[in-house]
Parts: sequence; structure tokens; C-alpha cells
Amino acid sequence: MFRIIILFLNVYLVFGDDPKVETTHGVVQGKVLKTLYEEKEYYGFMGIPFAVPPVKELRFKAPQEIDPWNGTLLATKEKPACIQFNNDVKKGQPLGQYGVEDCLYLDIFTPNIDQNRRAVIVFIYNDRLQNSYNKTLDYAPDFFIEEDVVIVTPSHRLSTFGFLSFEDEHLPGNAGLLDLYLSLKWISKNIQYFGGDPERITLMGSQGGAVAIDLLLHSKANELFHSAILQSGTSLTTMYLQENVRERTFKLREILKIPSTNTEKILKELQNVPPSDIFRYELQAMPDDYNKDQQRSVLSFGPIVEKRPDGFITEYPENKLGTINKPVMIGMNSREGLALSIYYLTQPNFFGTINKHYPLIMPKRLKYKLNPIHDNYIEAIEDVKKFYFGKNKITIKNIPEFINYIGDVITAYSINMMVENFANKSSVYYYYFDYYSGLNQNKNNLLKLSEVSDGTWGTATGDELCYLFKCPELRRTYQKYKQMLAQEYQIQSKMVKMWANFAKHSNPTPDENNPLNLKWPTYETESKKYLHIKENIEVGEKLLEERFKFWDDFMKKWEEITINETARGKIEDEL
Repeated sequence: MFRIIILFLNVYLVFGDDPKVETTHGVVQGKVLKTLYEEKEYYGFMGIPFAVPPVKELRFKAPQEIDPWNGTLLATKEKPACIQFNNDVKKGQPLGQYGVEDCLYLDIFTPNIDQNRRAVIVFIYNDRLQNSYNKTLDYAPDFFIEEDVVIVTPSHRLSTFGFLSFEDEHLPGNAGLLDLYLSLKWISKNIQYFGGDPERITLMGSQGGAVAIDLLLHSKANELFHSAILQSGTSLTTMYLQENVRERTFKLREILKIPSTNTEKILKELQNVPPSDIFRYELQAMPDDYNKDQQRSVLSFGPIVEKRPDGFITEYPENKLGTINKPVMIGMNSREGLALSIYYLTQPNFFGTINKHYPLIMPKRLKYKLNPIHDNYIEAIEDVKKFYFGKNKITIKNIPEFINYIGDVITAYSINMMVENFANKSSVYYYYFDYYSGLNQNKNNLLKLSEVSDGTWGTATGDELCYLFKCPELRRTYQKYKQMLAQEYQIQSKMVKMWANFAKHSNPTPDENNPLNLKWPTYETESKKYLHIKENIEVGEKLLEERFKFWDDFMKKWEEITINETARGKIEDEL
């Protein structure tokens, strides 16, 4: 009874008026909103600070907890995105720098403010931890609100501003992940005052957001949430947790003509460099020919494994098998390589250069690498070409096969590997999204730019998001599908219900509220069952088995060859 009274005292809500809630840091005032389908009223609290603004002497550094504020904080308008450089032509936004450095705020959307403890979804979305999104202008919470779920969207720093590191005590790295950790602390302490249940917090991430959640699962933040949904992203891909980032920071310092070699002094200088200069030169901080030499994707500054024993990320996730014991939903889309192939889709005449400069990328981190100046490197590429393209010379007609290749090595293989790893101890629900309609916003935007139509079947990365969240540009499309009770509306409703069920019950198809005529089984390493989301949703087995087996055999073969040749070279040197 005492707890209920305390909760009631934290709510200053008069129906018809703007809602007010007392948090651990002060009173916030939100606004009343309405959902799209049911026109249901709900409450939005936007722009709640959870950290001190990371500006000036706090730029690049770990976030600091904010002090309580006086009076009532007006939380009725979303804050600008964290500063970033947009190079995604699909979004239809101006290319170049946008956003601000003072960006550590979160938004809360709740069906009601009462003592009903609802499931909570904390949604994290970014592209490669480099670009974020424009909050409800891109993805609004309407459909989950109608399922009586609370939605929280925290912001975090991106690219160099979130992940610059000297790998020392002055700048250990991973500030962007620590932003999320601090936001989760605030959410866990306060969500009950917004009608949410701190014991049923689910992290839901797409692309780089899924990568961040994967890393949070392997950190001390793990205790702050109950379950996780990871869509089209994992930290197991070679783009993340790269080594020797200290050297990159020093190279950036050289490019910016900072004379000092003392990391504390360099940091002070970098904190005064205009953001435009940092964006202009951050890619140049990468080692020359990194992709070719390392057979890894290129990312200038991202999450790292810290050298400090008390760091936030101290081990590679693949070295901590069987340590995660939480319900997880993991999935991918059928053509993850579509957006990654945009250069060739928009400029197909350049595709022929692949024959001479094939981008060999390994689908996971390895303990060996191929030497680009040795014949083995060329032979390995020929193995890949033979599997994906056959024996013929690669031409513009092979763009569909390249889409498969790049999607496998950047996303699909590592996601399947993550599923296998988590299945050792967790309840894992694995899905494969392969449904196309007018709600596939990412793919449809891409097709507007593409000069190629062959091979563009399937679903692009992020295509599931406009089924789960309201994409404002598609408002008329949603309404048309609903009025017609079209198949698109039926698929969308089932997806929202399954995701909401997972947040509520840790099971997307529970007996009491199953939107399907079948049960979505948990993944087992022997049967390898997954949910295939298409026109007729069904349970499948052994997803993309042939392609994943090729990579297993390929990496095993070239590891043995590399080890044998290294040993032979050492013997010859001794002789």
C-alpha cells in the first residue's frame, strides 16, 4: 500500500491537461498525443536529460550524471539528433553535418500514467553507430502504444564523438555505449512513474542499435534490462571491436596538426576542433588499405575492447559463449546486402572493376589474415567468386549475386553465429523477414535511386521498421491498408503483436495471445528452426545453410593453409 501511495504522489495528471510526472531529478511536463489507427490518447515526454551535456571539456569523455533540476521541465518537444555526418542518400535528407553535441536526452511515450506496470521497450537505432534517426519523424510509437507497451528512445553519441580513444586512462573509449548505460540507469529508476515496469524492460535495436545491445548484453548494463530484440546487427561482424584505435587517434591528431604527443594535451586540443574538421578527416585516420590488408570492413571509430580490466567492454563477445541467460529475439532481412550495394545499384557501370579489385571480407573476426601480396590471397578470392558467381567473369548481370555476398559477410553469417552462441543458454527466437509491400520504406527509397532492377527482390536492411513503428511519410499507406483489411495490414498487425508479446511475456506467440495459427519455436542448435515472415508465415529450418557452410569450410581451409605456411616459413628461417 505504501508503495502505491508513493507512486501516486509522483503523478500530477489531470485528464485533459498536459501530464506532469515527478522523477528522481525533478518534475517533467509532457503532452497528449493520439495514435494513428485507434486514435487512442497517450502521453509523450520528450527531451528529458539523463546526463550533463558532453560539450567543451566533456567532449569525447564518459557521460556524467545530471543534477536534479528546479521547477518543472517542459518535455513537449524532441531534441535534435546527436551530431553526425549524413552520407545516406536513401534518407532523402541533405548530405553532410547535422545534429548537435548537446544531445543526451531521452523520450518516453506511455499509454497511461498509473499503477499498471506495463512492459517497456527501449528502442535504439543507428546505422553502424555513425548515423542515427530523427525520432518520431522517422519512427513513431503508435502501434506499440495500442498494444499497451511503453516506448523509450534514448540518444547517444556517434562516430568519433562517441568512440574516439587513446586506449588509456585519459580516453579509454566507448563513450557512446556508456551514454546508453547511463540512460538505462535513469530509465530503471524512473520508468515506474510513467506506467512502466522496471522488471520488464526490453532493449530493441536495429542495425547499429542491435550492435550496441549485443555489447550491453556483455557488460555490467546487463542487469538493467530483462530481454533483448536484435534486428539486422551484431557485434560479431568484423566492422566492430577493431584494434589499435590509439594509432588512428594519433593519426587524426597529425592530420589536424596538433603538435603534442601527450594524450592529455591532445585531448584538450581535440575538444576545441570544429566538428566539421573532425568529420572531414576521420576516415583518413584509418590505416591505408585496411580493408585489403585485414579483410575487414572499414569503420574509423567504433566500439572497442578496452585494455583496462575495469573497462566497460573487456572481452570479445565470441570469447564469452554461454554467459548470457536472457530471452532474446534475433533476426535479419532477406536481402541485407541491398543497401550495402547502393554504389553499384546507382552506378552499375563501375561494377566491372570488381574483377580486378574484389573486396574480400571475412564474416567474423579471425586469428589469421591472408597476405594480399601472396598467391593465397588471389586463390581465396577465386574460391569466393566460384561459390557466389560460378566460373564466369563477373559482369553487371551478377549484381544480384554480389548483393548476396556482401549481405552474408557483413550481416547474415555473423547474425546466425550470434543465434548459435546465445542458444547455448538463452531462449532464442530467430526470424527471417521476407515480406514486401508499400511499407518497405528503405527498399522503396533505394529503388528510386537504383539504375538496376534485376536482383532487387526481397527485403532491405531496416525494412521491418515501418511495420513495427509508424513512419509518418507512409500515413496514407497505413490507412489504406487498414481500411481494406489488406494482407499488408494483417502482416503488420501480427508483427507488432509478436514483438509486443515478447516484451510482455518473453514469448512472441504465447497460448493466451497468439496472433499466428502456429507456435514460434525457440531455436535449437540441432533443429535450427526459425520463423519465416512472408505472405504465409511459417516455421522454417536451417536458414541459408549452404551459404553459411561455405564460409565455415572456407575459413577452416585457409586457416590451415596459413598456419602451415607460417610454420614452414619459421623452419626455413631457422635453417
